[in-house]
Amino acid sequence: MLSPRLDGVTLPSARPVPLVGFGGRAARRSIGLALYAGALVAIVGGRGFTLARLMGGRYPLSYLVFDVVAFGVVIAGLRLFDRLVLTGAQRLIGEGSRGRRVAARALHVVILLLVVFPFILVTLQLHPLRIMTAGTPGAVGLAYAEVRFAADGRWLAGWHIPAGRAEGPVVLIAHGFNANKENFLLPAVLVHQLGYDVVMFDFRAHGDSDGHTSTFGLAEARDVKAAHDWIRQSLPDRPVYALAYSMGGAAVVHAAAEYGLFDRMVLDSSFASLETVARGTLLRPFGPLATPLWTLGRAWAWVWAGVDLDTHRPGERIGALAGRPLLLIHGTGDRLVPHAETLRLYEATGHRADLWLVPGAGHAQAVDQPEYRERLRRFFAGAKPPAG
Repeated sequence: MLSPRLDGVTLPSARPVPLVGFGGRAARRSIGLALYAGALVAIVGGRGFTLARLMGGRYPLSYLVFDVVAFGVVIAGLRLFDRLVLTGAQRLIGEGSRGRRVAARALHVVILLLVVFPFILVTLQLHPLRIMTAGTPGAVGLAYAEVRFAADGRWLAGWHIPAGRAEGPVVLIAHGFNANKENFLLPAVLVHQLGYDVVMFDFRAHGDSDGHTSTFGLAEARDVKAAHDWIRQSLPDRPVYALAYSMGGAAVVHAAAEYGLFDRMVLDSSFASLETVARGTLLRPFGPLATPLWTLGRAWAWVWAGVDLDTHRPGERIGALAGRPLLLIHGTGDRLVPHAETLRLYEATGHRADLWLVPGAGHAQAVDQPEYRERLRRFFAGAKPPAG
C-alpha cells in the first residue's frame, strides 16, 4: 500500500499512537486502584460493622479509615515482599530449565508460607478490630460513673458502679479478647445484685481505651494493676475481688502473681498456656508445620509488641495464688478455649481451687446459667461451694 504523497514527497503511513494519558494505562491503573480501595473498604467495613452489630457496640468511621489505611499499607508491603522473594528465588536457582523454574516457585511458596502467613496471623490477632461501647450501665438500670486511669502511658476507660455499701468489697470485672466492658454488663448486674461495687474497664486496644496492640493478657496484666490501683486510691480500705473472663483471666493471674493483688478471684473460661490454645485451634490444621509457624509467630509478636508469647503461661504463675480463694469456671462446650485449659489451671493449684465445669456451656457462656449468681454469692461470701 502506497503512502500518501504531498508535493512529490512520500509520507509514512499513519499509525495509531498508544494513549498514555487518562484514557490509557493511567486510566486502567486508576480504575484498578479505585476497585482495590473499594474492595478493601467493603471487606474491612463490612467486618467491622457486622461485629459491632453482633456485639451491640459501635464501629466509628474514624476507625474504619484507620483500619483501611493500615490494611492497605500492610498489603502493599506484602506485595513488594512477594516480588522480592520471587526474584531472589529465581536468581538463586535460575530459570534455565523447567525444573529450575519449578524449584524457584516452590522455594517462593515455602518462604511465603513460613514468613508471610505467620506475619498475617499474628498481625490480625495482635491488632483486634476495635468495637467501641454503644450503651452504658444505665441501660440496665445501674447508676455509674465514668473513670479513667493510665497504664504504660495509655488511658483506659472504665465504669464504677456503686452498690451503696461504703465498706463492702469491690469486684473488678475484666473482659475477654476482642470484646469490651459493655459485653459484660450481665455479670456486672449479678455482682451488683449481691451488694458489691463493680469496677469494669476496657483493656488496651479494646473498646474505648487507647492503644492498638493486644498481647492476649500478658502486657494487659499492667492494665489490671492500673485498675486495682485506682480502686485502692478511690475506694480505700476495701477488699478487692476479681471476676475475669478468658484473656482477662490470664491478665489477672499474671497481675496477681506479680503484684500480690486481689483477695478473691474468679476465672471464667481462661487458659493455662497460650501456645497450647494456639496449637489446638489456629495452628491445628497445619500438622507438622505448627511448630515452625508458632516459632515465627513468636518472632513477629516480638516485633509488634516487644513480648515473647512463649512466656504467656498462666498455668505456671497460678501456683503462687494457691493460698488465696480461687474459683475456676469453664463450659465443657467451649470450642474457642477448651475446658481442658481450666483443668490444667486446677492441677497447677494443687487442687486447692474451687472448680465448676458447666456441661455444654460455650465460651464465657456459663454466666447464662441460673446457678451462676448463686455460685458467685457463695464464693464471695466465703461459703463452701455446693457439691457437684
